[in-house]
Amino acid sequence: MDIRLHWCWLNVSAVTSPNMTITDEGPEAKEREPSPFDRRAIRALFGIARQYKRQFIIVSIFSFLYTGLDLLQPLVYREAINAVAGLFVNQVSGSAHAIGVVARTPEQTLHTLLISVALLFCIAVTSYYFYQRATYYGSRVASNMESALIVDTFGHVLRQPLRFFNHQASAGLAKRIDLCDQVSPLVHAVSQQIGPEAVRLVAICAIMMTQNWQMSLVAICLLPPYVWLARLAAIRLRSNLDPYYQLWEDISSQIADAIGEVKTVKLSGAEAREEAKLREKSVAAYDVYLQRVRTSQKYYLWQVVLSNLSKSLVLGYGGWLVLRHRLTPGDVVMFAAYLDRLYSPIDALNGLAVSLQEHLTSVRRALALRDSGPLEPTGAPLPKGEGSVEFRDVRFGYTQEREVLHGINLTLQPGKVTALAGPSGAGKTTTADLLLKLFEPWSGEIFLDGLPLSKAGCAPVRAAIGVVASDGAVFRGTLAENIRYKRPEATLEEVHEAALAAGLGRALSRLPQGLSTEVGEDGVGLSLGERQRLQIARMLVDKPRLLVLDEATANLDYATELDIRSALDSLDPKPTMLVIAHRYTMMKSADYVYVLKDGEVAEHGRPSELVRGDGWFAELARESGEVPSLA
Repeated sequence: MDIRLHWCWLNVSAVTSPNMTITDEGPEAKEREPSPFDRRAIRALFGIARQYKRQFIIVSIFSFLYTGLDLLQPLVYREAINAVAGLFVNQVSGSAHAIGVVARTPEQTLHTLLISVALLFCIAVTSYYFYQRATYYGSRVASNMESALIVDTFGHVLRQPLRFFNHQASAGLAKRIDLCDQVSPLVHAVSQQIGPEAVRLVAICAIMMTQNWQMSLVAICLLPPYVWLARLAAIRLRSNLDPYYQLWEDISSQIADAIGEVKTVKLSGAEAREEAKLREKSVAAYDVYLQRVRTSQKYYLWQVVLSNLSKSLVLGYGGWLVLRHRLTPGDVVMFAAYLDRLYSPIDALNGLAVSLQEHLTSVRRALALRDSGPLEPTGAPLPKGEGSVEFRDVRFGYTQEREVLHGINLTLQPGKVTALAGPSGAGKTTTADLLLKLFEPWSGEIFLDGLPLSKAGCAPVRAAIGVVASDGAVFRGTLAENIRYKRPEATLEEVHEAALAAGLGRALSRLPQGLSTEVGEDGVGLSLGERQRLQIARMLVDKPRLLVLDEATANLDYATELDIRSALDSLDPKPTMLVIAHRYTMMKSADYVYVLKDGEVAEHGRPSELVRGDGWFAELARESGEVPSLA
């Protein structure tokens, strides 16, 4: 069961923060929490709703129709009851005129009852039909709005700079995007509840006053304290919802992390520990939820007392008026029926005031995510070229306190293989990330085929560059879909050739359906080496002008590595390659090598030149055993 069912859809509605008690809201609380009725959120929702103005009008018409028909039923009840009462009128005493009940024969009474039953049936069926139409059109509008908001928010998040995701849990982001589904109850409230319920309330009071103002006063005398109590309940139930939603986002993140890394959890024997952490968080959340239920029930009990006391007064006073021949039995039944409908709109509108806080808070968090920024910058398309790259005095750091790259200069010649070497933490992957416009340099400039990357759009730059990394993703879907992920229009023949060139031939023969085999999330069903081969096949299909290999063969044996290098060398046209590796075997055949140390270019040159020196690259070559030690 979706855990949101416990806290999103119950009548007690919006759930309080786990860090707050339920108290009257004072000035300090208002300073702490943003209002759920945030104007920007409401304007954004109305901006989306304007696209469906015609459908909203249709929903409102059907809603008013079924509300209006429902108000006719008590009037029919009155006629039916008075018809039955007419059988017992003492025509001799002349009391019929006094109480307003006409003496009737059994045949006349039966005729009236049959008409009343037929009317009640027609009213109920027609009213329900209008209700269904309103619900259907309302659901259609809500579905369209929700879909548009979810897609827009999802697309907006995907276009955020990589820095945005550094401190964001993926499961938490997914849950915030999922909060867009709270649009549906908002649409239902606006189109089918607020207006119709308000009209119902006014219409009932008007009908009752025109029938008998004394009875009307008795019926509504307890209405003011009931409204006051309902309003007090709404105020007491109002609270800061953002921390509570954050708690559930953390819970979702923990669940996703534990399941996503279930192998590590098992190898660490951490099943019980993960379960205990989740239990602690969920117990805290549900304790707050139960606290809200208790508070809601306390107020609801007093509301039930007042509403039933009001009915008792109407029945008692109405019965006394009937005995005094000043009211008919049908009038009493009519007033009792209207009284039920009188308190219902108040309960509904009061419940809406509380639940709208929850739904608006949910949607506001989703809208805040959709409106977060700034997005990755747009820019000019790339000119045609062969993949030449130049870094000019590039400086960069992830935080202002620490600079990672200290003015590096390097050049990638078109069609050549350039290796980027150096110890861990030297800035090699950071250099590649800057080339891919995942981050922007603090100063300096990077040129791709003569165009400064600061003026180029992110999408065209990444479309021109292929990346194979040690942690590249494998998505849920078929093997073929994964290989053609960057180039969806690739033919099955091209996909098959790329798979064979990347060394996936053995995997294809092992998998039951070959390229049509479904692979799981994160490549479940494939070995680590096969997942890396899949990424290489993806780039072989894409045929980019520039190819970045970031530890691309780290999980492959030497024989497979030779196959991959051979496949890359056979590419036509041959792309410019930037190879980031710790293995000397991947760098020895490079055309040029740059060695980074502490964010600076410590040495550079041809591999044959560097191995003759006494620098870091020469030491790496000697440790590999392929170059004789100087000793």
